[in-house]
Amino acid sequence: MTDSMVMAYRAEVTRDADEVADVLTSAFGEDPVIGWMVPYEIPGRERYVAGFMRAWVRFMLDHEGTALISPGREAVLVWEPSERAPITEQDNRAFSADIAAATGPAAERCLRLIELLDAHYPPGLPPHVHGALAAVRPGATSRGAFFGLAVAMLKHVHTRKLGVYCEASSDSSSALWQRFGAAPIGGQILLPDSDIPLTPLFLHPDAIAGHPAAHLLAAVPDPGVD
Repeated sequence: MTDSMVMAYRAEVTRDADEVADVLTSAFGEDPVIGWMVPYEIPGRERYVAGFMRAWVRFMLDHEGTALISPGREAVLVWEPSERAPITEQDNRAFSADIAAATGPAAERCLRLIELLDAHYPPGLPPHVHGALAAVRPGATSRGAFFGLAVAMLKHVHTRKLGVYCEASSDSSSALWQRFGAAPIGGQILLPDSDIPLTPLFLHPDAIAGHPAAHLLAAVPDPGVD
């Protein structure tokens, strides 16, 4: 990472859940985890994938989460803080109802995925953000669009001495986060009745501070997140 690289791309904070969901739906259409969640044989499956993404993004944004989007609207990154106001049972029931309403015949599996992620969330991590969703639209022409978002997030967490937890849905996604310094934590999460894994990873605050390129983050504009 060089000074020119960290200054080359910008990240914008957005509250537009529809726009974020559109990028996510386009990017995850062929993802194996999403393929398990909304099976390919379901007629009109794209609208159910979009409904799931929209409901999840809205829930996170309504509960202190943050969404970044690249200037070309080709990449997105959504995270939620580990330290926030408690989520009430009423909020959780409303979220489940939103997921069910948005995903129709895929609702059961969509809810099972959320429950699985919650059940396997590692306890006892230091303060961090959960990098819940990250994607680049297929065919994106802005080289390094996601790089700009990832660096903006690293700026945010490094300034606040936070870590990053995420669940990678593919080998390429896992490798990308590991290039930023994350390491697998715990075992893989297998989806029910399948051999499809999610790989939990954690980027420790000390790993960010000790990264050879950490000093270059000083040149990165803060994304403007509270």
